[in-house]
Amino acid sequence: MEVLKKVAEELFGNEFKCKIYKTGITLAAKDNSKGFSFGLMSYPGSFRVRENVYAMKRFEEVEAILQPLAKKYKIPQFDFDEGVYGVSFIGTIRKAMPIQEIPGVDASFITTYTHIDTDNEAQIRQVLTEFKKSIVYLDGEFINRYKTLQQVYDSLGAMTPKERGELFTNPGPIRELIIEYLCNPSGNLESLFGVTINDYREVEKEFPEMFKNHDKVTIELQQYLKSQEFNGLK
Repeated sequence: MEVLKKVAEELFGNEFKCKIYKTGITLAAKDNSKGFSFGLMSYPGSFRVRENVYAMKRFEEVEAILQPLAKKYKIPQFDFDEGVYGVSFIGTIRKAMPIQEIPGVDASFITTYTHIDTDNEAQIRQVLTEFKKSIVYLDGEFINRYKTLQQVYDSLGAMTPKERGELFTNPGPIRELIIEYLCNPSGNLESLFGVTINDYREVEKEFPEMFKNHDKVTIELQQYLKSQEFNGLK
């Protein structure tokens, strides 16, 4: 994968930290505000590119509250598909889009199931150039659409539950609660916390490993936010 690393650094290294694994490539902005990923299927001497590209936007005001709790309770923050794609950037919101649906991008290496030779610099450069076009598009269409947390909050009312679930990085409902607190502190937070805690307890019965401790994180988050209000910090 040395040639892949070399070309990735040449194309993206000025703006991004390049993290390359057998399962995928993640580009993390040097200011940690955004990231992009695409997945690889590795074979001896070659790789194929998976169909989606991921764009992730990070809001530090949300993650500063969530990350200590997520680490304390060892809460997974990547879903199954993100694990398959080797995504390693923790964003607040995300979007997965098929590369072949992105305007101006030649995705023939995906639609023809092309094996990319790990030592063929020209072939690798062609693939990464198309990936660069993909992230330029997603930067404009997704990342720039949500420049502020308020813009994220304002968009939620028009979304279906499925769309909201696809927008937020795991654990989505907890991130939503934090955004509700930051953008609409006079809202009905007590009720929202109660519903979320009960939902997590019910789903944990069916999927104990997947949702272990999610209710505890939500309870501790509620206590923390209440203490912030009590101390006059909100």
